[in-house]
Amino acid sequence: MTDWAHYNHGYTSNILNEPFTDSIAYRRSSPIYYAEGLKGKLLMCHGMVDTNVHFQDIVRLSQRLIELGKDGWELAVYPVEDHGFTEPSSWTDEYKRILKLFENELQRH
Repeated sequence: MTDWAHYNHGYTSNILNEPFTDSIAYRRSSPIYYAEGLKGKLLMCHGMVDTNVHFQDIVRLSQRLIELGKDGWELAVYPVEDHGFTEPSSWTDEYKRILKLFENELQRH
């Protein structure tokens, strides 16, 4: 979830009110507005058929990172996955990527 203004309205409005009445709360709590501060590595794993956090959400953040010239981020796309992954091959791929990130970054420090 990178921008609450694009998320499930019923869920979000109970917490943050409406985007048009409380835009400050939405901006302060949406990670996309803090992308310029990204330091280090970032792994994003997202299912393309996610009906909870729509795929466009991660696409918008990816574009923002490109516009900011950020390095060190990776997007792993899972074409058959919804919000909760179910395919063993997807889980295997995701955890391999997480392990690689940990090995490359944590063992270095």
